[in-house]
Amino acid sequence: MAKKRRKIVVRDGRRTAGRLALLILSVLLVAGAVISAVFIVKSCGVMLSTRVLSFDSASKHCGTGDGILYLRGGYLNFYSFKDEDRNYSLELSNEPDGLVGSEGVKAVYSEGAVQIIGAPFNIELDGTVKKVCCGSGHAAVCKRRATGETELRIYSSTGQQVLQLPNSGDPDTCYAEGQLIDFGFSEAAGTVLWTMELDTASGTPRTTITTYDLTRMTNSGIITVQGQLIEKVFFTDNGMYAVGTESLIRYGAGDNREKYRVRIYGYRVEDVSLAGDRPCMLLVPREGEQGLMARILSVSEKDVAGETAVTVLLPEGTVGCYMVNGMLAIVTDNSVRLHDTSGKLVERLDFNAAPITSAEKLDERHILLERSGEYTLLTVGK
Repeated sequence: MAKKRRKIVVRDGRRTAGRLALLILSVLLVAGAVISAVFIVKSCGVMLSTRVLSFDSASKHCGTGDGILYLRGGYLNFYSFKDEDRNYSLELSNEPDGLVGSEGVKAVYSEGAVQIIGAPFNIELDGTVKKVCCGSGHAAVCKRRATGETELRIYSSTGQQVLQLPNSGDPDTCYAEGQLIDFGFSEAAGTVLWTMELDTASGTPRTTITTYDLTRMTNSGIITVQGQLIEKVFFTDNGMYAVGTESLIRYGAGDNREKYRVRIYGYRVEDVSLAGDRPCMLLVPREGEQGLMARILSVSEKDVAGETAVTVLLPEGTVGCYMVNGMLAIVTDNSVRLHDTSGKLVERLDFNAAPITSAEKLDERHILLERSGEYTLLTVGK
């Protein structure tokens, strides 16, 4: 019986290698296109995510940058944005009047006392607590005396007093009534305390902004602005910005000298975002078209303003507008819309169930949405 012979096919090796190379190249091109598309989507898209929180609008609360402090059932609770192991609940003997916090320091306060979370004792005050702010390692407490004068006391995270203002060497020296109009900690490092004082004795408003380096416990700068009211200040690594009724003024970080002014007369700076390489501000009209439009103002961190300003029309049913992560977030009763600094709509998230009745910005990446009395946390991030 004849054996079956196998057919042997001899191919041209060079032609086969060429076809194989073309096949591999085609696969790589397709894979590269897919990978490129994925990266394009990731780089151009902004992720909007939501989660329902376990407390409602009846609970006092505040954002701390790394989470939310809230009261419920006689307990002070902390909800961490990133790490569930950092969540905690502390039983309170009395319900406080207010909550305040930063990533470094958190506190509760009543009319006559402040409790820094983790400190061994409460801070008892012989006056009325008007406002409390927290930095990276300190808490600043503004206390009003019975005479109407105010003083500012700075405490470490352990509750020890480290500074009292005005700092004249006399503990009885106070700010006159209406003199201290605001104070806080710098956004850049949290270790710089600033105060803002108003003097109208001359008939022309004069605002004095003083900064204190709490690492060295020294006065680090004094800036005086005349001719307009200063409504707020904010800090970056490269300088300080004073927001006035007529202009935005930038000062250098090292010398406290004025670098430039941008005229904003007729508008009020409603919110600020420092997430990108250029500070971005939300401007709204002081009169006239309030509630109908907003402007996005972006300025440079250099010695020349290089400002850009874009007008955005607000849709019907707008609940609130906020600058978050270098973008404008417009919250309506049924959606959240994100616009870049050119005014372009980059993403939209619709809510088809319960309508949004109120909104509150917690920090650069989080907005609290109220829907039917319950809270939904909106996170904005790339």
